[in-house]
Amino acid sequence: MTGGAMGAEAAARAHGDLRSLGEGPCRQPDFAHLLTAFQAQVAREPSRPAVVCGGEALDYATLDARSNQLAWHISDTGVGPGRRVALCLPRGIDLVVAVLAVLKTGAAYLPLDTGAPAARLAWMLEDAAVAVTITSAALRHLIPAGHAACLVDAEGSAISQCPAYAPPVVVDPDAPVYVIYTSGSTGQPKGVACRHRGFANLLNWYAGELSLSAADRVLMIGAVTFDAAQKNLFAPLLAGGELHLPEGDTFDPEALAANIAAAGITWVNGTPSTVYPILEGPGARNPALLRTLRWIVLGGETINPGRLLPWLRDPVCRARILNTYGPTECTDICTAWAFDARSAVSPVPLGRPIDNVRLVILDEAGGLVPAGEPGELWIGGAGVGIGYVGRDALTAESFVTRAVFGPAERLYRTGDRVRWNEAGLLEFLGRTDHQVKLRGYRIELAEIEAAILAHHDLREAVVLQDDLPGDARLVAYLVARPGTVAGDDAALRHHLAERLPAYMVPTVFVWCERLALTPNGKVDRRALREAPRVPRPAAILPEAPHDRVQAELLAIWRAALRHDAVGLDDNLFDLGGTSLTVAAIQAAIGTRMGRSIPVVALFGNPTIRRLAALLTNAQRSDAPRVDQARERASRQAEALRRLQPGSRARPV
Repeated sequence: MTGGAMGAEAAARAHGDLRSLGEGPCRQPDFAHLLTAFQAQVAREPSRPAVVCGGEALDYATLDARSNQLAWHISDTGVGPGRRVALCLPRGIDLVVAVLAVLKTGAAYLPLDTGAPAARLAWMLEDAAVAVTITSAALRHLIPAGHAACLVDAEGSAISQCPAYAPPVVVDPDAPVYVIYTSGSTGQPKGVACRHRGFANLLNWYAGELSLSAADRVLMIGAVTFDAAQKNLFAPLLAGGELHLPEGDTFDPEALAANIAAAGITWVNGTPSTVYPILEGPGARNPALLRTLRWIVLGGETINPGRLLPWLRDPVCRARILNTYGPTECTDICTAWAFDARSAVSPVPLGRPIDNVRLVILDEAGGLVPAGEPGELWIGGAGVGIGYVGRDALTAESFVTRAVFGPAERLYRTGDRVRWNEAGLLEFLGRTDHQVKLRGYRIELAEIEAAILAHHDLREAVVLQDDLPGDARLVAYLVARPGTVAGDDAALRHHLAERLPAYMVPTVFVWCERLALTPNGKVDRRALREAPRVPRPAAILPEAPHDRVQAELLAIWRAALRHDAVGLDDNLFDLGGTSLTVAAIQAAIGTRMGRSIPVVALFGNPTIRRLAALLTNAQRSDAPRVDQARERASRQAEALRRLQPGSRARPV
C-alpha cells in the first residue's frame, strides 16, 4: 500500500471516529409533541396530584379541564396555530394552566419576567408580534395599554363557562412550542423559537435518562423565562409525577431546603450558583433535609466539583449529579454527563450527546478538528431550533446548512470552544467571545477561573478583562470559602504563578461577600463592580509607607496600576505592570517628585521599598552635585535671558 493510500485510510478512520464521538443514540421518541403524552397521563391516572404550590394543588383531571377552558377562552380572541401568546404571571398554578392552554390552541408561548421593566416587556411583545398576553389584574400595568390581555382572575367567571374538553386543534410537530428571549450582543434581547419535535425529543430523553416515574416529585427552582425551566415544567407531568413550585424567593436556600424536606422532592434542576448554597448551608448543617433527592440536574455554568463533594460523600446522600449543556437555540440540553462522589473529576466534562443530537467541532476555516484538539462546537440533529424571531440575517449567520458528514444539514454555531478528551467526553474550554487578547496574548478567561478555583480557600471566581484607556488588565472577582481568610492577594498570586504564565495572572483581585445572580440564576457579570466587598484582615493589609518617598511612590503606583492593593514589597510586574506602566511611573516620578530616573532603574528595582531606597540614597549622595547643578542652571538661565532681544545686559 502506498504512503498516500495509507494516509487516506487513516484520515477516513479519523473522520469516522469523530462522527462516532459526535453522534447521540438514534432513538425514536414516543411522541411528537408533549400534548399527546400529557393527555395519555390524564387518562391513566386523572386523580393523581399534578401541580403543587404552597397550600394549593391540582390533580391531573382538574389541570386538564382548567387548561382546556382557558384554551377555549383565548381561542375566541383569535389565538391559534401560528400565533404567539405571552405569559406574564407569577410562579404558581395559574402559570402551569396557562402554558398548557396556549399549547392546546396550537399557538406558541412566550414567558415574561414579572420583575422586568415595563418598557423591556413592551419591546419584547412588539418584537415577537404577540397576539395576547395572559396575566392578572395585579400585573396588568406591566402590559402596554393598547395590547390585548387576558386577566385570569378578573375573567375567571367567563373562563369557567367554557368547555372542559380540549379544542379540536391539530398540533404540527414542526411548529414552534415556545419563544425564549436571551440577551443579545446588540444590547436588545433576541427571541429564540424552538419546535415541538425538538422539545419532545428532549423530554423523551430526559425522562428516560433520569428514570422519571409517577413516584417522582420535581421542584422547579428556575425562573420560567429560563430555557432550562421548560423541561422541568413538563417532564413530571408527562410521567405522572408531581410538579412542585416553591413560593417566595426562588434562590432562598433555607426555604428551598425546607421545601425539599417537607414534600419529599426527588430531583431538582438549577444552575450551580443556585444549588451550591442549598448544599453548603442547610444541606451541610442537616444533610437529612435532602435525603430524598436522587437527582440534581445542573446546567448553565461550569461546575466546581469541590463544592458538591462534601455533601455527596455524606452517608445520607443517595443523589447523583447530572451535568447538562446546551444553548437555548438547540432546545436546552444537547450533552450530559452523570457522576457521584466516586466518579467526580475536575474539570467536569460536558459528556456525550443526547438522543438524536449531532456534535461537530470545527476550526476557524470550517475544517474538522482532530480529537483532543480545541475548536468551536456546532450542533445538529433533532434539537436545532427554528431561529431568531424576526431576525432573518442573524438566523442565517448562526444556523448554517453545510455538509460535514455526508449530506448537508442544518447546524447551529455555538461560539463555545470545546474538545474531545481521551475518554471520548466533551470538555468545555470557554466562549470564543470570552477569549480575550491581552498584550498580544490570546487568553481564555475560563482557564484562569479554573486555576483560581483549584485553590482550596476559594469558592467562586469570575475573571473579566477591563479595557482601560491605553491598556487592559485582568480583574478577578472572588468569594472565599466560609471559615477561610479572604483577601490574601499574595498567597493567591503565588498559587496562580505555579499554574499560569505571568500574563494570565490577574492584575487585581476583588474579594466579595457574594456574587450577584441574574434572574436565571447565573452570575451577573455586569453587576460585579457593585458586589459587596470583604474587608481585608489587618494581618494581611499592605504595610503602610514609612516616609514621604515611599508614600509618594505608593500613590504613583496605585494610579498607574489602577488599584489600591499595593504593598511595599509587591513586585511591579507581578501586579500586572507592563512597559506602559513603567513609562507612566517614570513620568509621574519626574512630575510629582521632581526626580529623573532611568527606565532600567525601575526594572532593576521593581518594588516600592527598593525603589524608594534607591531614590533616597541617590538624593543623599548626589546632594553636593545637585547644588552645583542648580547653580550652573541658574547661571545658564541668566545668560540665556540676556541673549533675548531687547535685553540691555550683554555678555562680555
